[in-house]
Amino acid sequence: MITSTGFEGTVDYAEWATLTSHMGAQYGVTGKDSFAVSAGSGDRVVSVQPGTAAGQGILDTSDAVESLTGAPVASGNRWDLVALRRDWSTSTSTLVLIQGGSSASIPARSTSPGVEDDQPIALVRFSAGQTGVQEVIDLRVWHGDGGLAARHPLVRDYLTRIGTRIWINGVTWVIGFDASGNQTWVPDSVYVGSTQPPVAENLVWVKKP
Repeated sequence: MITSTGFEGTVDYAEWATLTSHMGAQYGVTGKDSFAVSAGSGDRVVSVQPGTAAGQGILDTSDAVESLTGAPVASGNRWDLVALRRDWSTSTSTLVLIQGGSSASIPARSTSPGVEDDQPIALVRFSAGQTGVQEVIDLRVWHGDGGLAARHPLVRDYLTRIGTRIWINGVTWVIGFDASGNQTWVPDSVYVGSTQPPVAENLVWVKKP
């Protein structure tokens, strides 16, 4: 079951304190296992772990593993999006599985805070003739005091606020501007293209004269 705080109604002091700690980011989860996605038991079943997630002013807490079932795949592969859907008309948050296409990309989703908004959680690949989930791409984001952290570069496709800064596999990225003034992701790290930057003990510091 998912319980939510932040929809229309009363917010107590404790809830307000928790909500405000998540302000400054579009989306986020807390703890490494919150809303983690894996293959479930059964045909095209996806399991989503319990935990806490926040987005667009709403804080959601799931207290049990939830299961979603994908539709059959006629041929080839299909990448579906696991998302946490917030519905302001019902003041509820629910996990949904949005059908995608043959490529590993985020499909069209609801993006209207205050009406209905989907927080991406993971992409899952189903294959024709196979009963289980074939692959999972983690799209969760963690929000900290210094910015965001994630595990896969695809999260950059749904984070859209200029100035957003996120650490992914040793590289820090920020949404800035290109030469034409259009917003774009630019690296804010000297280790672009590297999955693991040098550890501090291997660095050599040279004192300038």
